[in-house]
Formats: sequence, structure tokens, C-alpha cells
Amino acid sequence: MNKVLSGLVFVLVMMISLPGVASMEQASQEVSFQDEQLEQAIKQILKKDENAAVTQKDMESLTLLDLSRRGIKSIQGLQYASNVKYVDLSDNEIDDITPLKSLTKIRELDISSNQIASIEDLSAMTDLGMLIVSQNQISSLDVIKQLRSLHTFEANDNQISDITALSMATELTWLQLNGNQIAKIQPLSKLTKLKNLELASNRFSDLSPLKTLSKSLTSLNIGSNGISDLRALEGMTQMIALSAENNQIKKLDPLKKMSNLSSLNLNSNLVYNLEPLKSLSKLHYLYLADNRVWNLDPIRNHTFDPPHYDTGAIRYALDLSGNYLDLRSTTKTYQLLNKLGGDGSSQLKAQRLVIGSRTAYVGESSFKLSEAPFIASSRTYVPIRFVSERLGSKVGWNQSKQEVTISKDNTTIRWKVNEKKANVNGKTVSFDAPLLLKKNSSFIPVRFVSELLGSPVEYMANPKTAIIFEQK
Repeated sequence: MNKVLSGLVFVLVMMISLPGVASMEQASQEVSFQDEQLEQAIKQILKKDENAAVTQKDMESLTLLDLSRRGIKSIQGLQYASNVKYVDLSDNEIDDITPLKSLTKIRELDISSNQIASIEDLSAMTDLGMLIVSQNQISSLDVIKQLRSLHTFEANDNQISDITALSMATELTWLQLNGNQIAKIQPLSKLTKLKNLELASNRFSDLSPLKTLSKSLTSLNIGSNGISDLRALEGMTQMIALSAENNQIKKLDPLKKMSNLSSLNLNSNLVYNLEPLKSLSKLHYLYLADNRVWNLDPIRNHTFDPPHYDTGAIRYALDLSGNYLDLRSTTKTYQLLNKLGGDGSSQLKAQRLVIGSRTAYVGESSFKLSEAPFIASSRTYVPIRFVSERLGSKVGWNQSKQEVTISKDNTTIRWKVNEKKANVNGKTVSFDAPLLLKKNSSFIPVRFVSELLGSPVEYMANPKTAIIFEQK
């Protein structure tokens, strides 16, 4: 009897030790989850009863997992989903993604809006095509060196400053890195397949590394950086959408050959001349709020999408609010803006003084000057009384001292004829050009207006014109 029992035990042991039998037993083993929310979500996907067990075989059957917005803190147990290809874990409370380490069949992974500090555990996912890791605490992108199949990568709102690793991700066509701490973008110069690039709210100002992307880029967002020069974008004739709001951009000349441009967002910049946009006939969305635009003639023949309501508010395809347009109901500018269907709320005043002309302008109103503005010793001079009074200052003249007094708010400026210094609230301020008197009219270098009266000044070449903008 004992021999029989011993034989049966031996046979059972041998059966269990066989690979096929072992794998069957392993597949039937219950998966242990540390997170109740994850367990319940998996059971819902598998259409299992709440009290039913989830086996490793069940997990292996999964190819798509949408586990977003579930309040999940731990993903322990997901390591058994060895055949999963698409995983969405966004909007949870996950800080450890180690269980994903062995899931090498994943093609698309979204782990955005969690508490993840490292993505190094994804290094074996060499077939990963799309990776979204936005709204986490990630600082290193070194793992990207291993992900050679990556075509879409989003890492907005993290703590990234070094993007060197991205230079090896040459298959990328879609890249978003908004809201990080990036000061240098040189590694992007090798990503010549990029079509969509978003780099808003970072710390760079040099766009020259993007020159090599001129044949591929169709959409670019570089808003809220320190950008003042767009010349690196000059050859990007494929561009369809460009957003560069909240920078220090003045000149739009590099954009004049972007014949495919449909949408341009330059809100909160220093733009004052729209002439480079004149031939961009496909431009149907133009956002120029809070700039220095004073003349709409260059875009008079453009067609913008009509205003529409969205979430109860009216939306304009042409936004020119907060500029320097003369929108009195009798002006040509008012009529043109209505024709274009744009928003022109909250306008300020701009003065235009043409060198050599006794006609000056405030908006579309003309004024006769006693003497014309002129250039002396390479300095542009404008009549002090006309300019200052239209900026809200009081101007006085002391004949015996040959001295002008300008007062505004808590500032008093005194400046004598032929002197290169002025007295500002008792302190001496030096200039490289003197106050001049011409046929009983006092003239100041236009630089003085900008520096001491706090009003921006720009120049137009043809005809030579100084434009003085009321301070915002």
C-alpha cells in the first residue's frame, strides 16, 4: 500500500514539474492587487462579478486598458497584463510605475496627471509609439534614448530643463514640452520629421535650432518665452498655425512668405506694423490683442471667420483689443474693423510725426505744427509741447532761463536749451543729444519721450515717421 501511495505522489510531482502543467497552474493563479480601485476597474473591464477572482490568464487577455480618473494609487498587478498594447492611466494618484516595466508590447501609454518623478522603468518598451507624461514631476528624459519608435511625446508641465536625450528620437512627428524649464533647444535640430512642436512657457529665446525643421513643421507654439526675433522661422513655408503670444516680438517680416499660414496668435507682444501679413491670403485667424497696432490697411483684403458664440461668450477670429486703433464711429479704421468682423475693444492713442512734415496725427485726426520734426546729428527731434501735452503732461516755458518744464503726476522735468542733461525730480539725467530751439519751438530727442515720459516709440521707414504710443 505504501508503495502504491509513494508511486502516486511521484507521478503527481512529475506532472507538476512539467512545463505545460506548471504554466496552466500559473495562469490560473489569482492576481493580488494592492489598490482596490484598480482591482474593481479591472473586473469591470473583464466583466467579472465584484467578488470573483482575477487570474493571470484574465490579465493576459487584456489588450486595451482605460484606467483614467479612477483614483488609483498603486498599479501593482498590472505586470501580468503581458499582452496589453494601449494603456491609459491618466488623472490618478500614481507615483510608482515599476509594474509597467515588463509590458514590452505597449504601443501607446498615457500616464499624465499623476505624481510620477521617473519614467526610467519604460526603457524596455522599444516599440512604444505614443507616450504622454504631462502634469507630473519628471525631470529626466534619458529613457527616451531607448524609445526609438516614439512618434508622439507629450511632457507638458513637468520639471524638465535638459532635453539632450530627445536628439535621438528622430521618428518624432509630435512633441509637446509646454510649461517646463527649458533654456536651450539645440537638441531639437535633429528632429527633422517634426510636424507639431509646442514649447510654450519655457525659458529660451533663441529659435535658430529650429531652422532645420523648415520643411516639416506645420504647427508651432512658442508662447511665453523670451523671444524677440522670429528670423529663424523665415523659411517655414509649410507653417499652418503659429502661436507666439506673450513675448517681445516687434517685427513680422520673417512671416511674410508663410503662404499656408491659417492661424497666427501674437497676443501680448510689441507688434505695430502689419505690412508683412499683407499677402497671407489663407490667414483666417489672427490674434493681436495687447500690441501696438495702429493701422489695419495691410489686412483690409483678408477674410476672417465670422464671430461665434462658445460657452456663452462671443469669440472673434480677429482680435485687436488693447491696441492703438482710432475707432471713433466716423473713422475709416472703424468701418474697416466692422467689415473684417474683429474685436477692437479698449483702444489707446498713438501719435505719428512724419520727419520734415508739419502735419502730425493722433489716430486719424491731423494737426498743424509750427515747425516740422527733423533729424540732427543722427537724432530724431520732435516738438516737445505737442508730444507732451497729448501724453497728458503740462508744459511750461521760462524765456529768461531758456528752460522747458514738463509735469505729469509726481514727476517734474526741467531741461535747458542746448544742454545734454535734464533735471528730473531734483536728479540729473544725461542724454547724448541736447534740447534744441528752432524758431521759438523747443524740440527734444524722441528717445527722451520713451525714457522719461514712459511712452514707447517706434519708427517707420517710408515715410520716415516716429510713432509715439500712449502708455498702457
